Amino acid sequence: MSGRAAPASLGRSALIAYGVLGFGFLYLPIFFLVLFSFNDYIIPSLPFRGFTLQWYRELSYDFVLHEALLNSLFIAGCTTVISTVLGTAAAFPLVRCSYRFKRASRLLVVLPMIIPHFLMGVALLLFFAFLKLPLSRFTIILGHVVFTLPFAILIVSTRLYGFDRTLERAASDLGASPARTFWHVTLPLIMPGVVGAALLVFTLSMDEFLITYFVSGQKGTLTMYIWSLLKDGIAPRVNALASVLLAASFALLLFGAWVLDRGAGAPGRRSRSA
Repeated sequence: MSGRAAPASLGRSALIAYGVLGFGFLYLPIFFLVLFSFNDYIIPSLPFRGFTLQWYRELSYDFVLHEALLNSLFIAGCTTVISTVLGTAAAFPLVRCSYRFKRASRLLVVLPMIIPHFLMGVALLLFFAFLKLPLSRFTIILGHVVFTLPFAILIVSTRLYGFDRTLERAASDLGASPARTFWHVTLPLIMPGVVGAALLVFTLSMDEFLITYFVSGQKGTLTMYIWSLLKDGIAPRVNALASVLLAASFALLLFGAWVLDRGAGAPGRRSRSA
């Protein structure tokens, strides 16, 4: 009995150690990034020289950073609205319609997700040059929509695959028009997927550098600003800025989890009330 228990205990210990190493590999760089954002020394090194908020204070009066941040928020906001609306609209025929080239169309949806971003950036640059479009925030938004739209389509499609269509048929039997059924039955039920797609698109747009680098005009984005700081070495402000962005991303994650958790129980509540 004890002979069988020993290998089992050893296996559990090995799995725990493997899990700890995996989480350490994932989160130790983030831990040191936040730690060095409070370091009183310009070069990130151990031992810790002292505690300071100087790098965070410098962010508050860096007007180039403020402009880049506002530009990124504007681009990410426009990209989120466009990709989420188009992705939601495109998900319906992909899931509910039957047509000859349905499998091929699904592959075409996934294709932009596996194309290297620098190739997509070069292709978009050549395309905009062919159209004689000046590089600006408009071209950045178009570029971001191209690579974020597939993510929105796939997330909303996943929600639609688990959708109970008897609720739509019940609304139709009660005299609701297709538009009214969509707004009052379908959309509320798929809203967690739509919100999840919007959050992911916003995050991807804020994070994108390669495509932005090729199709940007005079006004840079936050990722390009960070890249300019790192060209001449490690800038302590980058650690502080990255920590602020990390906190914002964590807040978005919590908000998305809250929305998805609310949406998970909504179909059951609606079906019981029906």
